[in-house]
Amino acid sequence: MQPSKLLGYLPPDLTHDVTHLILRTYPVKVLIGTLTRLTGALPYRLRLLNRVIDSPIGIGAGIDKDGLLISLMSRLPIGFHIVGSVTLKPRRGNPKPRMRRYPGLDAMVNAMGLPSRGVDFLKGILNNECVRWPRSKLLGVSVAGFSETEFKLLLDSLTPYMDCVDFIEINVSSPTYGGSWTEPHRLNELLNSLKGYDKLVIKLPLLSSINDEVKLIKLIINHNPFGLTIANTLSIKADLPMGYGGLSGKPLLGIVINLIKLTRRIGYGGLIIGLGGFMRGIDIIKGIKAEADLIGLVTGFAMEGPLVVYRIINELRRLQPG
Repeated sequence: MQPSKLLGYLPPDLTHDVTHLILRTYPVKVLIGTLTRLTGALPYRLRLLNRVIDSPIGIGAGIDKDGLLISLMSRLPIGFHIVGSVTLKPRRGNPKPRMRRYPGLDAMVNAMGLPSRGVDFLKGILNNECVRWPRSKLLGVSVAGFSETEFKLLLDSLTPYMDCVDFIEINVSSPTYGGSWTEPHRLNELLNSLKGYDKLVIKLPLLSSINDEVKLIKLIINHNPFGLTIANTLSIKADLPMGYGGLSGKPLLGIVINLIKLTRRIGYGGLIIGLGGFMRGIDIIKGIKAEADLIGLVTGFAMEGPLVVYRIINELRRLQPG
């Protein structure tokens, strides 16, 4: 039995922990580097932030909570990687089990509860990894705060690393918050308090009402952020200790594509990172046609590991005309 299939029989939380330990080993990093060299040139390259980026495909927040996989990600044939979400102080997160897999639906539900080793731990990682991070890939950090003060302290902590970190994703949409940041008045106050910080990417929530979603998008756009991540997971009831979780994966693809198109029609011209349900090469093409600049993988990576990147690249090659 293949190791990846064997891991599939383990509980999702244990699979997550074991996979992360394996991915951080030196032999796996060497193997990934070799696979990348054999893969060759990618189907798409793009110019962002005055440099040529390897690919519009990258890894969204949620896979590498604390930056421990930065070294591995630097070897993958991707164009960006987002660490986090990182919190100000260490957090254990919600009690386990806090994940459910639905392979037949290409979907997962999680209620992680923003586990994090804290921003000081990440700063130690960045001190070691920034000098090795390729200029042909973007590095982002997603941050989560429970008050305006926490967000500002997180941004202040990361300011010395902005030569390495290309953008900071403001996570105001995790179901862990219980919806508090998605209340328009509170979100507006937060974004007002963050004026003066550069290269902020706001991570949109998925709301049950399209009218509420449009109002929130317009509110955020009025603050002229550097970018938007569209979108976070969809909060649903779930058979987990918390009683709820965030749905991710294929069921979200249509919603995310429509939100990207809607955001462009509203008139937003900044960076858009599409996130949610991008599991196949054809999904990536749909995201790019919807005018997303970058496409993030999360659930696909959680289910398949790094091999999902090579699979999608091969699918894109087959889909290229001629």
